[in-house]
Amino acid sequence: MFCLLLISGNPFVGNVQFDLFLISFSLISIIRALRNYNKHVSYRTLIIIIFFMGYELMHSVMFKLDYSLTIIKLFLVLMLGLAIVGILKDRFLIVLRRTMVIISLISFVFVTLSYIPGINKFLFQLAGNIFPVRMNWDGSSTPTLLIYTFHPQYFEGSFSYVRNAGIFWESGAFAVFLNLTLFFHYSTKRIRLFKDLFDKDSIILIIALISTTSTMGLIAFMILLTFFSSQLKTAVKYIVIVLAAASFYFAFYSVEFLGEKINKQLSKSTTSNNRFGSALMDLEDISERPLLGWSRRIEVVFGTSEFSAKTHRPNGITNFLRNYGLVYCTVYFFLVFQSFNRIYLYHHKVGNLIFPAFGVFLLIVVSFSEPIFDLTFFKSLIFLYSVYLPIHQSEKLSKKSNYFLSPKPSSFIKSPAS
Repeated sequence: MFCLLLISGNPFVGNVQFDLFLISFSLISIIRALRNYNKHVSYRTLIIIIFFMGYELMHSVMFKLDYSLTIIKLFLVLMLGLAIVGILKDRFLIVLRRTMVIISLISFVFVTLSYIPGINKFLFQLAGNIFPVRMNWDGSSTPTLLIYTFHPQYFEGSFSYVRNAGIFWESGAFAVFLNLTLFFHYSTKRIRLFKDLFDKDSIILIIALISTTSTMGLIAFMILLTFFSSQLKTAVKYIVIVLAAASFYFAFYSVEFLGEKINKQLSKSTTSNNRFGSALMDLEDISERPLLGWSRRIEVVFGTSEFSAKTHRPNGITNFLRNYGLVYCTVYFFLVFQSFNRIYLYHHKVGNLIFPAFGVFLLIVVSFSEPIFDLTFFKSLIFLYSVYLPIHQSEKLSKKSNYFLSPKPSSFIKSPAS
């Protein structure tokens, strides 16, 4: 799981040395394939792989692009996501939550150290020397020690506080994974009492989320908290919802990175390619090719392969639609919806389409400020349907008694067979 998160979001592993680590981590896929050589691969899994690879091949023909390496890398990405899902099986979400908890705890240590003069600059420079990362289009960079990434704005003096990025390329990306982890955690539980929302792991994840100071991350969390608070079986839910709404209202108009930041970006949306401006620009491109998109290559739209202020489009959801079109995006979200639906059915023994629909909605919300859908982790979500099976189809899976693999009694409801 840590490998999956690293290659999906760490600025060194997932960007500078992506090809090297993708090939290295592919050993996971090879070993799993060798251990399961005599087992059949489902037709659905084959169709999914053929569809996503075929779509890239179609774009290479449409726009006359050399996609030979792209096809190979996409195949390895899909195989890695499928292999990790297949290895962890129905422990995937448990391991994800506990890995994110450990990442959060480690991040608290480094956030604290970042405020200590001398030590902070030493660690910042050490990260840059050991794991050098590329400069972004605007000249910034995010040095990383793999177990923690330093957000540069505090060290440059432009921010008076540290933004917690965890192991990811920036704090907003950390917030995306934290929100999704909380959604999975809450979806696997029966939310009856107030304490169900704020168990030990949830509190750690929430504190980490607040420490990111990510605008979209905190908005998504307030939506997430409101949704699951409505599931409470006591009158406390109304108090929680009112308090959450009041807290968000107060924070929106009082905290700089919420209301003030959003208002600034909205006021510049017609002249700047910020999150809102990018959405408007992407929508213009989408209107020209709404079904099949423009491909992942920026030169098709911009006429250059160099990343710059001109080509910077940070709105993840509209960028996804622009690149791939409605056909690809519809298939992707349908598969994710089915995976989320299987997860809820597996843990609660009854179907409820509201939960998977909300999960897809949350995914769209968090992607508003982060381009995430090409990451390996988010490709693995389309395969979760295969391990979270309905009870009558589930096999008895061994549960090893350790922190990562053994669920707590409240983590999910066991089937009668287990």
